[in-house]
Parts: sequence; C-alpha cells; structure tokens
Amino acid sequence: MAGGGVSQFEELLDRLSEKARGDYYNPYTRFDWPASVPEDEWWMSPEFLSVHGTGVEWDEARLKRLAGRETVNFFSLNVHGIRELMIEVARRIHTPGFARYSDFLHHFLGEENEHMWFFAEFCDRYGGGVYPELPALPMDGGFPGRWADVAVFARIVIFEEIVDYLNSRMGRDGRLPPILRELNAVHHHDESRHVAFGKQFVKHLFDQAAEDDADGTRRAGLETYLKRYMTYSVNTLYNPRAYRDAGIPEPMAVRRAAMAHPARAAFHSKLLARVDKFFVANQIFASPWGGAGDADDE
Repeated sequence: MAGGGVSQFEELLDRLSEKARGDYYNPYTRFDWPASVPEDEWWMSPEFLSVHGTGVEWDEARLKRLAGRETVNFFSLNVHGIRELMIEVARRIHTPGFARYSDFLHHFLGEENEHMWFFAEFCDRYGGGVYPELPALPMDGGFPGRWADVAVFARIVIFEEIVDYLNSRMGRDGRLPPILRELNAVHHHDESRHVAFGKQFVKHLFDQAAEDDADGTRRAGLETYLKRYMTYSVNTLYNPRAYRDAGIPEPMAVRRAAMAHPARAAFHSKLLARVDKFFVANQIFASPWGGAGDADDE
C-alpha cells in the first residue's frame, strides 16, 4: 500500500480508538435484566428464522418456540466466534508488524470480551445455557506468515458482517422484548467500529501479502478458503438442536430441507452481499461467493 494509504488507515485507527474511548460503557451495569423473558413473544424477528420462506405450515406458537431456540443458537455462535477471534488477535497484539495497531486492538479485545459476556449471560439466564460449539475450520487456514494474518482478519470481517446484519435490524424490531432489542442494538453500535476497521485492515494486510504472490497462487487459495468459511458460517444458523429443543420432529430432515430451499440461498446472498462485494472490489476474490445479492446498507 502506498504511503498515503497507510496514513489514511492510521488516521482511521486514531479516530476509531478515540470513539471507542468516548463510547465506553460498563456492560455489567448497562442492562436491566428482567426476571424472565416471555416465551410467547418473538425473541428473533420471524423473517430471520432459518425456515422463513420455505413454505412450512407451522402455527405461530411453534414458530415463536423456534425463535427462542434460534436466538440461543445465534447468541451461542457469537460466544464461540468471539472467543475464537479474541485468541487470534491476542496472539498478534504487540508483536512485530502489529505494534501500530495495538492501541485499537486493545479496545477491540475489551469490547469483544464484553460482548461475549452479555450474550452468554442471556443464554444462561433465559435459554438454559450456551449451546455447544460446532466443529469449525482452522482459524488461520493453514496459511504461512502474512497470509495467515489475512485469513484470520478476513474471517473476523465475515463473522462480524453476518452478526451485524442481524443485530442492526433486530435492534429496531418492536416485536422483540426490550432486553433483546437492547442487546442487539448495543452490539450493532460497537460492531460498526469493528467492521470499519476490519475491512480496511484486511485490505492493508492483503496488499502487503500480495507483493510476494506474483502468480496469484496464495490469493486463489485464500479465496477458496474464505468461501468455504462463508458457506460454513451460514450453515451454522441451521442447528438441529434448536429444532429439537423447539419440539420440532425430525430435526435433521428439517435442516436439510431448509438449507436446500431456494429462498434460503437468496437470503444467504443478501446476508453476505456487502462483504462479498468488498472482497471482489479489492481483488481478494476473482468472483463472488454466492451471487451479487442486495447490499442493503440499512
């Protein structure tokens, strides 16, 4: 990256660090946790249920039970995903090559630790606990040196884009109980900084790594790996345990049918449209992962 580009990126880091300091809150006193959350209300926007658009003829009571369990699954995915990214960021902070970014990364780690706590707290208080972690792809993709850094931070951007797409909308959904609206809205507020940093940081890291990839072999391998991770990520939204805990028969069959439905493929493309376009625009991807989608910037 040219010197001016680095300067702009450093200015962004300074602005985001200052904003993080100004926006700081104590998560342990921030939320007014109710004694219970009514299970006959929508815990998740019905449009974001994993069976939405698939033609299932279930009554509202069953769909609301599923919304409750898929909220626990979604928050559990946040807990496990945050733990994973924190480990990788902590390995790099204050090491050669990351010293200039460490101030912001301290804010990043602090906020992510707090997010992990309040998502787990909700699951423990109202959902019977955090769902177990699902098998995952290696975080660094097995890439060497700087390419491992690109893989790690690109994965973080993918994860945060998925989460923020849902948080930003459910934080404004009046059908959800207040505690759920608040958790989603607070997370979205913080994640807006992380996404802004993450995309520019991935571009910065990729441009550096690509200097030693004249034939494009590493880039092609990275593209394959990240597309696998994007597919893996959307698949985790279809947890058979959530179906089973909601009292839905044949949970594996329900999962297979939902994942195969064209309406779901269209939703996946929309969910990841912004990051997909970012990867293509910055030549990290030679082609989109799942179609152009609609990059909804709400």
